[in-house]
Amino acid sequence: MLRDPLHSEPAAGPRRRSLTLLSTVLTAVLATGALASCAPPPQATNSTGGTLRIAAATDAGETLNPYASNQSPTQQLRSALLYEGLTHLDPKGKVEWRLATDMTPNPDRSEWTIKLRPGVRFTDGSEFTSADVVASIKYLRDPAHAAQGLAFIERVNPDAVTAVDKLTVRVGLSKPFAPFKEIWANVLLPMTKAGSAPAKPIGTGPFAVRSFTAGRQSTLERFGDYWGERPQLDAVDIIEFQSQQAQANALLSNQVDVASGATPTIAKSLAGRNDIQVLDSKGDFTLRIGFNTTIAPFDDVRVRQALRLLIDRDQVVSNALGGYGRVANDHEGGTPQCGDPGIAQRKQDIEQARKLLAEAGQPNLSFTITTDGLLPGMQELAQVFAENAAKAGVKVTVDVPTVPEFLSKWTKWPVFIDFNPIPYLPTVIGSLLPGRVGNATHWDNADFVRLSDELFVAPEQQQCSIMNRMHRIEHEQGAMITPAFVNVLLPHRGNVRGLVPDVNGRPLTFLTNVTVAG
Repeated sequence: MLRDPLHSEPAAGPRRRSLTLLSTVLTAVLATGALASCAPPPQATNSTGGTLRIAAATDAGETLNPYASNQSPTQQLRSALLYEGLTHLDPKGKVEWRLATDMTPNPDRSEWTIKLRPGVRFTDGSEFTSADVVASIKYLRDPAHAAQGLAFIERVNPDAVTAVDKLTVRVGLSKPFAPFKEIWANVLLPMTKAGSAPAKPIGTGPFAVRSFTAGRQSTLERFGDYWGERPQLDAVDIIEFQSQQAQANALLSNQVDVASGATPTIAKSLAGRNDIQVLDSKGDFTLRIGFNTTIAPFDDVRVRQALRLLIDRDQVVSNALGGYGRVANDHEGGTPQCGDPGIAQRKQDIEQARKLLAEAGQPNLSFTITTDGLLPGMQELAQVFAENAAKAGVKVTVDVPTVPEFLSKWTKWPVFIDFNPIPYLPTVIGSLLPGRVGNATHWDNADFVRLSDELFVAPEQQQCSIMNRMHRIEHEQGAMITPAFVNVLLPHRGNVRGLVPDVNGRPLTFLTNVTVAG
């Protein structure tokens, strides 16, 4: 999985289970253009932007540690406001410079030199330097810390990360890696003050922690000495609720200003009531049904293909998503610069599904789909699939455990629902290659792995051809049903101004120009 950011925010990628996957979100892309080279000018420290109250999903196991191994969308939302990476994804998915201003490789791209932004301070007032970058990378790279972002930087040689001077870091790799700049945009790869993580992590973000109670509420206050464009908001309150309906009720009763998790049905019911508006973020956010390939019969590609033929993708969009989405084709998106990979759209075919199941010796297949229902559309997707499967005599039940229980058995569920908000490159690294925390299907395809190795060293003009071949393998051999791309809906009160849609489904990570009128 790549649970990274998110209806409740974030990212990913990888869950929490990405990694996993909400980085949350999270997060890198194969760049289609140059990175922005300059920072926006700082604003005055005085503010009248008010306090933004955000309703989010409850996560009793959350921490302030941005490197934690299991992160919910709520934790990734908070982390995106407190911490920053070397690069960053803007709301249109473009990679921008953040704490770094330049990255230069040696001729074979096995070593990169990073130039850091001068004048950056941590929220405790101390100066951000190369020593903090070295410490952060080495912390992330140490397997003993089980950092969720480790998979993305596995080629970094921890013994070859050195501070050249106060604002220069040299990073040696075990293998050449071309998209080095893009990978650091992942929300799971932030920089923190040396020695502060995991107990009391300190970041450079636009907000600092005022108070934090796991599973209940976080209050973040504006950081007046932030290096970039400072937010107009005075504070952000993240208030946690047990259900999406409880979030909606809190919005209706003016307990919060934003409901970060809303099903299409809930969002439609809220729009126009009590001056509530809905922000609609269209992009490549996906909900996915995963099959654990270490458990029979899901190790049989015929069974997986049969199950993909059972689902009615148009019904998923119209019913499970309330029309807020578009049909997908059992491969990940996140490669808009490449266009259509030229793969015929898979459609529901009950008879062919029956035939494949019979050939696999599974004419009376039955199983359970497990989902924590954390994000809008998850339970609805499971229910639509169960109805579709029944037409072929396949019995599917739906189990909805608590979030902690679901995460505690991540990678062990036979069939599960996951989400992915992040671009294709980190999706490959975090959840489609073998041995990754986000790969709860345990899918291992030699041809796919070989092509990923080619992708990691290919010049930009060859990348689309490689990615389209990888998409074809996902479509023909993969271990997930990816039926639709999902719009992320964000109901909010009309006095909240400045919210912008985000292609990665993480609009609440962009709060610089947001205000809350009195």
